Amino acid sequence: MGTPFLRRVTLAGVLVAVAAVPAAPAHAAATGSITGRLTTSTGAPAADAWVSIVDSESWNYVGNATTDATGGYTVANLAAGSYLISFQAPDNPEQYYHQRSRISDADPVTVAAGKATRVDEQLRPTGVITGQITDAAGAPVPDLSITGRGVETMELSWALTDDQGRYRMPVIPGRYHVELQPIRDSYQTQYVPGTLDETAATAFEVGAGQEVTADDRVLPTGHLAGRFTTATGQPAANVDVDVFTPRWGTGAWARTDAAGNFDVTLLVGSYKMNFSAGERLQYYRQKLTFEEADTVTVEAGRTTSINESWLPTGSVRVKAVDSGTGAAVANFCVSDTCSKGTGVATVTGLAQGRHEIYVYAPNGDYFSADQTVDVVGNQTVEVTVKLRPAARISTTVVDRATGRAVANVCVVPYRAGAPTYRADGYGDCTDAAGKVTIGLLEAGSYQLYADPRRESGYGLQWVGATGGTGDQRQAVTVTAGLRTLTAGPAIKLDKAGAITGRVTDAGTNAPLVGANVNLLTVHPGVGAGDGAETDSTGRYRFDGLGPYEWPLVFDAHGYPAMWSGGATNRYDATRVKVTAGGTASQDAALRVGTEVTGAVKDKSGTPFGSGYILAHNSVTGDIVGSCWMDDGHYSLRALAGQSVYLTYDVFDANDRQYSGQWPAAPSMRGGVASDPGATGAAGPRGAVSPAPARPGPRPAGGGVPNQPWQSPGSFPVPANGPLVIDITIQTN
Repeated sequence: MGTPFLRRVTLAGVLVAVAAVPAAPAHAAATGSITGRLTTSTGAPAADAWVSIVDSESWNYVGNATTDATGGYTVANLAAGSYLISFQAPDNPEQYYHQRSRISDADPVTVAAGKATRVDEQLRPTGVITGQITDAAGAPVPDLSITGRGVETMELSWALTDDQGRYRMPVIPGRYHVELQPIRDSYQTQYVPGTLDETAATAFEVGAGQEVTADDRVLPTGHLAGRFTTATGQPAANVDVDVFTPRWGTGAWARTDAAGNFDVTLLVGSYKMNFSAGERLQYYRQKLTFEEADTVTVEAGRTTSINESWLPTGSVRVKAVDSGTGAAVANFCVSDTCSKGTGVATVTGLAQGRHEIYVYAPNGDYFSADQTVDVVGNQTVEVTVKLRPAARISTTVVDRATGRAVANVCVVPYRAGAPTYRADGYGDCTDAAGKVTIGLLEAGSYQLYADPRRESGYGLQWVGATGGTGDQRQAVTVTAGLRTLTAGPAIKLDKAGAITGRVTDAGTNAPLVGANVNLLTVHPGVGAGDGAETDSTGRYRFDGLGPYEWPLVFDAHGYPAMWSGGATNRYDATRVKVTAGGTASQDAALRVGTEVTGAVKDKSGTPFGSGYILAHNSVTGDIVGSCWMDDGHYSLRALAGQSVYLTYDVFDANDRQYSGQWPAAPSMRGGVASDPGATGAAGPRGAVSPAPARPGPRPAGGGVPNQPWQSPGSFPVPANGPLVIDITIQTN
């Protein structure tokens, strides 16, 4: 059987008031009720289901009911307020209104004083995982908690074995790993069938109305014990001992006693372990990384004994110099140790071995740097780190009407002429005096974008010479030099307005749910503002816009980016006039566009494995389509009537990362674009981020260009596709 919501939140330590008189939230004294009908997945009455009501903010229990023969229920005497509803029916996993698996995803229900709020719910289709758990001798294991965890989803279900070791666990259809934690008071997990490695677990496929058997035998246990000492052989007390499987699976935890001893019970298998105290951390045997750690084996009914000691420690004496001039940098820090104007910082207490130190300048004149250093026990190693100089921009943000300083306004720098990509993260924000310093930045020209908190009542803006604008081409260009704090224009905020509208399919006029509305085309780590999303009727509301004329961009799953008025680029978009405190209107009918597809290979014809492919409008550089590539082939969509180029951020079979633009010097042969001479820049695998776009137009004085800028390497998107663009990357 499943574990009801009330039991689980109690076990999790959430404060739940389960008493004869439920605890009411601090709302109005007058009460209302929630009433409704629960049906099965086939529409039949769901009788004898437990209905629980909790306060939506505190998750405190406030009332319950059991459904009758018709599936009806009523929970009365509820104070006016917002609530979450849980339904636990026999042979069904618990679900939350409306058809949610987790309470954090539940839809709140509002109760008004003196009124009955109607909430009907239908149970989702289910299957069942059932089985028997026995010990190593074949005897049943009672009262053992069983978890079903969705392989591709976050679906979770629970059950408890009976006195015969049998369990019955209703689940939503899908594939599941079945987990158990057989050692009392331990979090170590065993996966069916009899493995500590989740990747080796069986994925049980469960269909609606289907019953699947997942039996298992609990692995036998052994002990891992040992003694931990200082580098000089003295007992090391209160050292944390963490044990993991070689794939970072769960193991056990202990702490050394006064004699430095520890002992943990584990399921039989192979393990790695670390020892930590304060800032010190090392792995067995005297290693500094998990990958280097030695493996230990625990056998049934036996104790595996080990001895370990702290590595000896040494120091690193760091000097920093300007990478351009070679001059000494007086003020810098190595993690928490700073030079304090001396030009030298000495870090002590580092374990012997290879370390990566993090060096930065707290005054913001230099970019941070990482450097690898080999520490020798009882010695001081000297190292010189080159710091790359940076640029910064300062400005002040005020209310245009009153001149009053405005706090908590984030100012984002964009490279002039490459508007799609933020130049540095998500911007720095103003202090109580309205002041902000933006950076660290590369030297160059920037345009600023002010993003006030939506609740402040102020609107977004591109920063113009005398005030805000909705057109990035009208923004002031600020040229920032290295080792310099450049004063930018004062930012004068206006009160916000909004745009509403409806997004539909151009062919069917059907509403598009979850369509995105924004000011710049978006991609992970890219875009401006929070934007808006359409609801179940295809409608959206975009709040927090400054009172200017704005271009809007629309996209949805399966639809490429389209600008307001049906335009293919931002400069040709119909601009929507926003007024302070007012609400403008702009609808959009999205078209599926033309497929842009192709292969990504190296010069030998070997396909790349995975990565992002982005299509950019050649006039503005904005993203007009994107996709994740899994097998060396990509497919995205773009609107006809524009020219595009591609950027890529992909990984080869050896996990080497390549980023670049396609093409560098294009040629078209038979409708297939290719350029064998193009190259990509390789680097170690890291967070995937888009490659910089080709610069867009840079009109003099921030004005609107007389004619569009055309990328010298681009492909026209035809009305009748597909457009095939194969990418060849020169690898190292």
